Amino acid sequence: MDNELYNDHISQGIALMSAENYPAAKSEFEEALRINRKSAEAYTHLGNACANLGQLDEALAAFKNALIVEPNSAETYFSIASIYLMKNDRLRAVEYYNKAEEAGFKRLELYQILATIFFEAHDSIQALRNITKGIAVAPFAGEARVLKARIYLADNRYDEALDTLEEMQKILPDAFEAYDLRAQIYSALGKFNEAFEVCEAACARFPDDVVMALTKLKTLISMQSDEAAFKHLEGMKQMAGYDAVRKDASMQEAILYLRKEDAQTAISVLTSANDILGGDSDILYVLLDLYGKLDMHEKTIAVAEKLIALKPNHFYLYTAKFFLAHAAEQLGKTDDAKAQYRKLTSELRKATISDPTFYEGYIFRLLSHTRIGEYEKALSLADYIENLHPERADGHAFRHYIYKTMGDTEKAEAEKKLALQQNPDIKL
Repeated sequence: MDNELYNDHISQGIALMSAENYPAAKSEFEEALRINRKSAEAYTHLGNACANLGQLDEALAAFKNALIVEPNSAETYFSIASIYLMKNDRLRAVEYYNKAEEAGFKRLELYQILATIFFEAHDSIQALRNITKGIAVAPFAGEARVLKARIYLADNRYDEALDTLEEMQKILPDAFEAYDLRAQIYSALGKFNEAFEVCEAACARFPDDVVMALTKLKTLISMQSDEAAFKHLEGMKQMAGYDAVRKDASMQEAILYLRKEDAQTAISVLTSANDILGGDSDILYVLLDLYGKLDMHEKTIAVAEKLIALKPNHFYLYTAKFFLAHAAEQLGKTDDAKAQYRKLTSELRKATISDPTFYEGYIFRLLSHTRIGEYEKALSLADYIENLHPERADGHAFRHYIYKTMGDTEKAEAEKKLALQQNPDIKL
């Protein structure tokens, strides 16, 4: 074997990998393998080059060849697992990550990957087991502790999540995430004073961090401390990184003005933010809702069309289309509105078949069928909604609406009573 030529191909391949010239690097490693077919090193480099080129099957074959040459290689097991994960074969990925651990690959990155896989599979026990191992081998890894807290949160284990974050703060007092997440948890639990204390401590430690300032703003609004929130917001607007939180801050500012019953200023704030951001689906959705509630039908149509043009997620898309039809109806464009409602029922039927969890899709279908007088179809959907969520009063509420639209007062009142019996707070 020509060792010098072999080493030359390997070194050139590594240099090309560093330069992100993966096709050329792959060729160099293939040349190295022609010289030495039993080089685990060359197979490993080849696998990495193929992985970077998206050639996952070739990468897998290369890593498995490396494993034949050097059995029980922890690094190679890890590489094979990572390829299976890229192929979305999580079962095989977990199998090989476990083999990597058994072979001695006991590193944070492995435990974080396994924890994330199990977390996404809703297996909190295995997720916690792995992230705890990760923290044990890398106690100063803040992202691992944040992940552990999020796993607890997904399991509604709030006290344990808070304990995890408090411990993180003791070890890593400059870890911003611990403060931010603690404040969010306290706010979600309705413990606003505790949330505010955390925000105050965080803003004192990170006075230039606009994200933490945003968390404080949200906490003040949750506390109903509106004047303090306005004052804090004015300070935020002078911060260097305000553009990074402009969207969320503007939506919070709109809430403050709506509480003052100043809808026009709220609309102005949101419109300005949307223009600066070049069009934002979240802001447009809020504007759509506001214009709809204010019966500003021309504005509703204009915003709905802007929102649809952004090709948003299907909830926003079909909300906008329903508002578009409703606004046309309110403006007396009856034929146009009916055509839109009819088209919407067809589109929504396909959307709910494609995504059966799209609950709002069933509601918009029901409302659209009702608006064009297809009451039997609307009632059938009300029955489906009731079967879908028998614990809710929605089925009775929608039947009340349908019968009321039909002019059947007796049946409408009967459904109203049933809805209120099931949920006295439901708005009809």
